[in-house]
Order: sequence, then structure tokens, then C-alpha cells
Amino acid sequence: MFNAKYKFPLSIYLVFENTTPIVYTSETLTPNHYICFINPKWFYSINLFLKKDLFFNLSTLIELSAIDLFKYSGTFLKNIMHSKSTRLLVHSSYYFYLTKLRLTLFFPSAANTTTTLSLDKIFKNSNWLEREASEMFGVSFKNKYDSRTLLLDYSKKEHPLLKTFPCEGNFELYYDFIDQNLYYSNVKSVEL
Repeated sequence: MFNAKYKFPLSIYLVFENTTPIVYTSETLTPNHYICFINPKWFYSINLFLKKDLFFNLSTLIELSAIDLFKYSGTFLKNIMHSKSTRLLVHSSYYFYLTKLRLTLFFPSAANTTTTLSLDKIFKNSNWLEREASEMFGVSFKNKYDSRTLLLDYSKKEHPLLKTFPCEGNFELYYDFIDQNLYYSNVKSVEL
């Protein structure tokens, strides 16, 4: 759904026309910044094109993260979110040095169920960004070189940036100097 008043670059338009994206831009607020909502099945192939094309080969992946839409009741994203199980809106931002263009791709995903192909082979810095998104939001990436966790314990299966994550912790971790070991204990809530 392209509008004639938006001057979307023709070379990206030719790639995106088969994916039927929803494109937004604002020439008054941020010129040369385009926001596209795409189907997740096109995510890897679009990234491959953006890196391998001669016109866009000087591109950099700036950011890869997600937005939790748990109990979101707005009508803005109704046509983008295809099913009830979809609760995450994963986004990635790129900057193209030749054209001075910034592009942000959004695609819907379900936490821990939908797997997306990893961008490790395309963008070198995506490894760290994907590890962060999978640990904090539960986005699954397939064919990753390095799937270690960044901050959380390997035994923990919760994702702290999801809205269902409790504000107070269920466990407390402490180090015993005598045994030289880590121990978990249940947190007891005290009402005042």
C-alpha cells in the first residue's frame, strides 16, 4: 500500500512490491526515514538483498529489538497482526551510507514459537543483537553461530522484557563464601 505523495526510493520499491508492505514516512519530522511492516517470511531475503545489492551494499544494521503487544487494544496494528498468538512486533533498523537513507522493518512474531532465520551471515553485528532479542523477548533465531546468553542464567526460561514478567523476582540468588557456590532461595513478600 504505497501512497503517491511519499517518495519511496524506486529500487527498494521494486523489491518490496511482492511483499505487499505497509509503508510510513514523514518528510517533516524525519526526512529519508521509512518504516515498513512486512510479512516475516520475507525478512531474511530482504536483508540479503539490502546487503548484496550494489546500490545498498554500504548498509549497516543499527538495531534489532522487539515490542511486546500483550493486551494491546489499538486498531492501528489489527491488519498487521495476523493471529491471536502473535504478541511481538520485531523491528530492525538499517542505515544506507550512499543514499543517506534509514529504513526500519517491522514484522509480527510469536514469542518462543516463530523462528526467524538468523542474519549472522549477512550482518556481522547481528549476532549480539539477536542474542539480546532472544534472551530478553523470547524471539527464536534459526542457524545462529553463537546462541549463548548475555545476562541471564542458563537455567532461567523467563524473558525479562515481556509484559508478563513479574516486577518482583520469585527467587533470590546469593553466593555462599564457605561452600563457594551459588544458591537460590524463594523470595518472601512482607506486607507493611
